[in-house]
Amino acid sequence: MKKQAWSFKSIEKDDLRYWGNDGYNDNSSVYYRYDNFVANHKNVKEGDVVIITNRSDILGISIIDEISRKNIQKRRNKCIHADCNAKKIRRRNKIKPQWRCNNGHEFNTPKILYQPATEFLATYDRNFHNIENLSMDTLIANTPRYNIQMSIQEVDLTWALSLISSKKPFNLNIDSNDADVDTPMFNSEDNREAIEKQIKQRRGQRAFREKLLKTKPVCAVTGCELIDILEAAHIDAYRNISHNHISNGLLLRSDIHTLFDLNFFAIEPHNHTIHFTNDTLVNGYDAFEGKKIKVKHKLSKNALEKRWEIFSN
Repeated sequence: MKKQAWSFKSIEKDDLRYWGNDGYNDNSSVYYRYDNFVANHKNVKEGDVVIITNRSDILGISIIDEISRKNIQKRRNKCIHADCNAKKIRRRNKIKPQWRCNNGHEFNTPKILYQPATEFLATYDRNFHNIENLSMDTLIANTPRYNIQMSIQEVDLTWALSLISSKKPFNLNIDSNDADVDTPMFNSEDNREAIEKQIKQRRGQRAFREKLLKTKPVCAVTGCELIDILEAAHIDAYRNISHNHISNGLLLRSDIHTLFDLNFFAIEPHNHTIHFTNDTLVNGYDAFEGKKIKVKHKLSKNALEKRWEIFSN
């Protein structure tokens, strides 16, 4: 099949403008999530060039290594009025009622629907490079059918390949133990700016999971002992190697990890009890509500407090 080039727009949850859904929880230098409701989802394929952006800046360029897919129930936030067919719904931070649809209805809580969907995960971290001094205007000029509303858009392949070819190879000088140093200081610098540091990150995550398995090899929420589906979750989201300290980590069953990443549950920082959103409780997770987290290692209070604040808001 013919190689193509695409731009992927990655929007952080706190930068969503319309809340018809809850976003896609991307890691811009590693992977991009989208589903079958996104235009061009059928056309993106492994081996294609991809340029990652946020709303205002170009973040990097890579080649897609793998695209996986799974069936999900996609959450939709809708206007509460039965006869309203509004396509856009906003969540407001400083105005009450908090929600408003584009037909002018205001309400405290949206109507929540779940719709069958296919979720795609495009992984591209192996060849990811940052791009500097390239403007969004230049990207737009090389996007033949540019539409500001679209998350995935085709860009000119020749131009995209010229960006790939301009990148010089990195001289990697990585010691095998670089990612295994216990560092409890969670500094805020984002180190994911080169392939060398990405390799350290991936090594560190493997070591991170192994250390968690040695402390108590069960899901910290459910008690599940099936190691093959236990994942290492960061309490305070990963930004650099310091966040791989064990006090910032939990072993979670894969579905629980997804809920955690979506902020559908959190851990109360003082008594370490587990609390879920109402939507999650009515979908089968009520058995774990209010239970104590199952860990043997000490958890970072600062990390728990950050996560709890996000969950509570």
